[in-house]
Amino acid sequence: MNTSSTSFFYKTPNGTNLHFTQTGNPSGPLVVLLHGLGGSTKTFKPILQSLSPQIHRLICVDLEGFGQTPLSSPSTTLSVPRYVDDLEHLVAHLQGPLGAPSGKLLFVGHSLGSIISMHYASKHPDQIRGLILLGPGRSIAHIPAARERMLGLAVKARTEGIQAVADMAAISNFPLKGTVPPETRQVIREAVASCDAEAYAKACEAIAGVDHLDPDYSSICAPTLLLAGSHDVISSPQISFGLQELIRDNAQVKVLGGIGHQMILQDFEGTTDAIKIFVEKLVN
Repeated sequence: MNTSSTSFFYKTPNGTNLHFTQTGNPSGPLVVLLHGLGGSTKTFKPILQSLSPQIHRLICVDLEGFGQTPLSSPSTTLSVPRYVDDLEHLVAHLQGPLGAPSGKLLFVGHSLGSIISMHYASKHPDQIRGLILLGPGRSIAHIPAARERMLGLAVKARTEGIQAVADMAAISNFPLKGTVPPETRQVIREAVASCDAEAYAKACEAIAGVDHLDPDYSSICAPTLLLAGSHDVISSPQISFGLQELIRDNAQVKVLGGIGHQMILQDFEGTTDAIKIFVEKLVN
């Protein structure tokens, strides 16, 4: 099926003019895809075919400050609660005043997008059909060293510019050992370099924010796939296994060997195979 997309904008009560794309079956069950730090709607374009577009209505979202969704104002303070609130309003808009006629939601999130997905799912467990979480993260509010690193990244974006951050991301998003093709690193370098430096810095501060606390993971009752890279230095497999213990019975971890934080780029086949198997079980 053709996975060409159509762009839309929706302004939330927070003043965020959210850009999103729609692909697939316009009357099918909603699948909402949320990118990570430095990503955009383009992040998931390669895997849309693995999400049964002939069945699903696929919605890729540009989080505030990324892609075609600008900061609502220069004074805006980004936060995980703000991202979740915007998402709640967007979902309500997509479902319409009478609610979605075609079932519950499936979320696909990468990194920051996985954090937002889990927060939404913990608040609205009855709305969720499933979660596919790539390189999932958790709150670092209680981890001083991790907060310091993330806040340092915000400072780097503001003082050295977004290109310096992009060059760093082209290293940190992949395994520290082994060979990664230069063109693969370049995809991430270009994605991050296209970001607004101040928006990127504010997103880093949101991730490190003291108001970014873990949700009640035990309230998530939908089937959950936690996809981890064995050599991910940003979100290690231990984080996924820890989340599995908290989400409990319905969560499963799939570890991709030799892979860093960008599994779509590094192991496209392994990533899409895991997604297809998971989605087929949901559909059948």
